[in-house]
Amino acid sequence: MKILITDDHALLRDSLSLLLTGRFGSDLQLLHAENGHIALQQVETHADLDLILLDIDLPDIHGFQVLKQIAQQAPSLPVIAVSGSITPHFIRQCISLGASGFIPKTSSGKGMLSAIELVLGGGSYVPREAFEDEEDPKRPNHVKTETSLTLRQIEVLKLIRKGLSNEAIAEVLGISLTTVKSHVRSILENLNVKNRTEAVNEALLLNLL
Repeated sequence: MKILITDDHALLRDSLSLLLTGRFGSDLQLLHAENGHIALQQVETHADLDLILLDIDLPDIHGFQVLKQIAQQAPSLPVIAVSGSITPHFIRQCISLGASGFIPKTSSGKGMLSAIELVLGGGSYVPREAFEDEEDPKRPNHVKTETSLTLRQIEVLKLIRKGLSNEAIAEVLGISLTTVKSHVRSILENLNVKNRTEAVNEALLLNLL
């Protein structure tokens, strides 16, 4: 069995490796990729891959694009999306782009293994979060269906997507750090998300970027 782990954090890759090795033992061959480009190269090189664990929040190519390209390169290869963003719309988007499953990063090791075994067996795994009512205004991760980001906020969001800090964004745009922080707060409130990563993900889902 051959599994590709794609994540930009070495600690998470190592943790998943230990978890998988403990479950599948010597029958398992693990490959690692720290970004989307390497993952796609691995898919092209290793036609005998059995599964890909794909972090959606990658530093070079967004995971949605990687999902699309894998679906084109190897349509029968199962991919499990992994992310800290667990809004119903986000999870469903991953599935619609070709993922055979979705594992929240908050899952336990046992839960992850159960999902992986299900997908390896030819099934699909969708967590309960995908079926929760995203129109419930009491839900913390509720996403608006309409947004009103300004052009400046879109510029800030694009720089956030590139991984720039607030200080760096202020320097690039020639505005004060206080103004940048104000834009970031407004972006998070407008998209109804909790952090910068979720803001970028939701903006991509809403075709704002």
